[in-house]
Amino acid sequence: MRPCRFRPGVELLVLSALLAVASGACGPAQKGTVTIAQSEDFFLNAPLYVALDAGLFKQQQLDVAIVSTGDDEKTWAAVLGGSASFGVVDPTAVAVSGQRGQPGRAIASLVNRVAFWGITFRSDVEEIKDLKKLDGYTVATFPDPSTAFLLQRRMFTDAGLVPKIRPGGLGTHIAMLEAKQADIALEREPNVTQAVKRGARVVYGMPKLYGDFAMTGLAATPALMSSDPSLVRRTLCGLQLGLDYIHKRQGDTLTILLKRFPGLDLATAEDALKRLIDESVVPTDIAISQDAWLKAIDLRVKAGQIDSAVSVASYLDTAVAGDVKAAAECRLQK
Repeated sequence: MRPCRFRPGVELLVLSALLAVASGACGPAQKGTVTIAQSEDFFLNAPLYVALDAGLFKQQQLDVAIVSTGDDEKTWAAVLGGSASFGVVDPTAVAVSGQRGQPGRAIASLVNRVAFWGITFRSDVEEIKDLKKLDGYTVATFPDPSTAFLLQRRMFTDAGLVPKIRPGGLGTHIAMLEAKQADIALEREPNVTQAVKRGARVVYGMPKLYGDFAMTGLAATPALMSSDPSLVRRTLCGLQLGLDYIHKRQGDTLTILLKRFPGLDLATAEDALKRLIDESVVPTDIAISQDAWLKAIDLRVKAGQIDSAVSVASYLDTAVAGDVKAAAECRLQK
């Protein structure tokens, strides 16, 4: 997810009005009615789509709509403006926002690790287990200050190397490899699997390198959490059921994802989902761990987006998620 650059004012009001039309509501969500904003449809957001399309939100007596805004900034603006109940964002966005006087809370995890893999079409690039083997290679990734860029730069600097990074927009990295504008591309699923099927190889993976990391989660305002705790709990309950569904019913999960992403074939979707599960990118429960949160916050502090390390209690709420993951009615039994 891209980091947010918030611009409160007329733009936020216009966006809120547009999303209100899309969702059929304006202002705080009515009881049982939930609008979840996201930047766009991403395969990595699978738990959200499964919870909706498998009817798991409906089991919680929720009428959920998902709206796409175009980027994280607009997603969080929709939540702040009241036209969305929750936002799917980089969890550290709430800390960036909070330091600008617009408080938020990260309340659930959707992507629990840094879901990027280094891929190449070059046969002479070896698997990179020692970061010093990056020496001499140019890596294509998203622009600064994206999570991908910042962590790729850290890989170079941790090895004592001068970073060689070529930024590119969404959907351009594999083309950059083919045009020999980069030696390695940092990509996410299902693009990784699609490239592998065309002859690419995975030479390193950030999920294993960085471990648990709060990359994508659900965020809300303190106002919503205090005004309608039942709505918040039921939403998180639906998401927890979605996570369980992915881990226990992978065949049914693929059916759901193929309907949402009709451009994918079954084999690609199956391999992509397997990688996400095997490398713990899809969490087993929705609670954001303190370790995962602190790693993500540290990245933003070092990038200069947050003035100093912020208190976990200031922007991370684990109480609801902790209750939900322990509740029998929020866990899929088989």
